[in-house]
Parts: sequence; C-alpha cells; structure tokens
Amino acid sequence: MPTMCSSTILLILSFLIGLSCSLNPKDPNVCSLWESYTTSVKESYFHPYDQVTEEPCSDPRTNYRCIRHRITYKTAYRQAVKTHYRKRYQCCPGYYESGDKCVPRCTKECVHVP
Repeated sequence: MPTMCSSTILLILSFLIGLSCSLNPKDPNVCSLWESYTTSVKESYFHPYDQVTEEPCSDPRTNYRCIRHRITYKTAYRQAVKTHYRKRYQCCPGYYESGDKCVPRCTKECVHVP
C-alpha cells in the first residue's frame, strides 16, 4: 500500500510542476505539435464458437440421430492498445526552454516567423 500512495503523490507533484512551468501557447516563439501516445484498454468482443447438438432426424443411417452445428457468440474480453493524440507545446527552432519562457539561442535579436 505505501508504494501505491507514493506513486500517487509523485504523479500529483509531477502534474503540479508541469502546470507551473508550462509554456504559453500565445507566445510567438512557442510552437505546437501533435504527438501520439498509447494506452492499454480492456475491450469486449463477440467470440464465435460452434455449438454442437444431437437431434432426432429422419435419417435411418444415423439411427435417426443427427449432429447439428450452430455458430453462437459469447462476450469475451481482450487487451487492446489504443492510440490517442494530444497537442504539445515546445520552443520553436532557434529557441530553448528556460522555465516557462522560450529564450533565443542567437546573440542578436531574433524572432520566429511563422
């Protein structure tokens, strides 16, 4: 149980640090990009199976008993990987991140032109 609690606290702290040091998307030197990430999810699906029954029939060669096959479906579960997308902000080329700002790498004044 202590491990679970420690993990939760670490996750919350990481989130709060991320909020306090996030880049301003309206800053002209902040660029955005879409990044993908995956999650593992449990999903349900219908799994087919062959239901075999023996029924009376009119075939004397089989002692009047016939085998019948019927495909039926049962709900089953499996692990699947889902891809999601999120927008991420980073400093544009020629700038580096310093706290919550994008600072130019060049020595003279430079501006990112979109």
